Amino acid sequence: MITTTAIVAREPEQPLSINWALEEVEVYTPGEGEILVEMRATGICHTDIVLSSVPSGSLGIQYPKILGHEGAGIVRARGQNVKSVEVGDPVLLSYYSCSSCESCQNSHPAYCDVFAKENYVGRQGGMKICKAGEEPWSMYFGQSSFARHSIVSEVSVVNVKNMLRSEDELKLFAPLGCGFQTGMGAILNTSNAGPDDVVMILGLGAVGMGALMTAKIRECKAIIVVDKVETRLEHAKRLGASHTINTGTLDNTGLKDAVCQLFPSGASVVIDTTGVPALIEEGLQATRKRGKLVLIGVAPLGYGLNVDVVQHVNFSALTIFIFQ
Repeated sequence: MITTTAIVAREPEQPLSINWALEEVEVYTPGEGEILVEMRATGICHTDIVLSSVPSGSLGIQYPKILGHEGAGIVRARGQNVKSVEVGDPVLLSYYSCSSCESCQNSHPAYCDVFAKENYVGRQGGMKICKAGEEPWSMYFGQSSFARHSIVSEVSVVNVKNMLRSEDELKLFAPLGCGFQTGMGAILNTSNAGPDDVVMILGLGAVGMGALMTAKIRECKAIIVVDKVETRLEHAKRLGASHTINTGTLDNTGLKDAVCQLFPSGASVVIDTTGVPALIEEGLQATRKRGKLVLIGVAPLGYGLNVDVVQHVNFSALTIFIFQ
């Protein structure tokens, strides 16, 4: 057991707020199939905020808990039967999957039968909060990377020993654990966008930028990016966006009209990374016949997307994909 520090999330004091504090914790010895990782860097994702701003019991969430799921670090100890890493290896961390259910066996671990429970809720038993003596919920997304040291499932580990020029590169690669791979997967796997597609990306955080760069690599016909931050839009141009739309300057023109001025039939692939209901609905309206709408951003709890089924059956034949 070692003593270290972690950002501990406790139940929100106000609705839809976070209650985080840096606290001293003790981390137990890794068990079978587990690894002790000393974090060098971690990204922060909107999911971390959403899943620590809900009341205890909502979505199965319990407190206190330790979040973080874009970790990168160094292996400091191994449990029994760990085969993929040695002590001292640099690793990138990502989500947990069981490896045995039908989805995992069919190479779709993101749709694992226990994905929500193991990743959003996590487990107890890997740590203890020093001051209060509580056992927090940890191994969030298999890793809880908001701790200086954390017990990580081997399933969540990618060994990058021979891929780095220095340990400093771990700081750059940490967001690959969620943001960038999610954006890339939305283009490459979920929508399979290619040279015939007009792709529209809503939101230019890590997920949106990952989708943009992948769409460029896939040589998509056009890439429309949508955000309200002009510096992000300018950077997106440098990364390959063919068209930009600033939602802060649309005036009376809606997103659908702005898109149709560029491409009268609309976009064939729309990727939403924002979770903003108004943008999701406008993105739906801007999707062309036989188009694909991929929903990634976490919308407010209880939000339901209204779809005019008759309209889309007769005119759009729309396909909607929802990332977990």
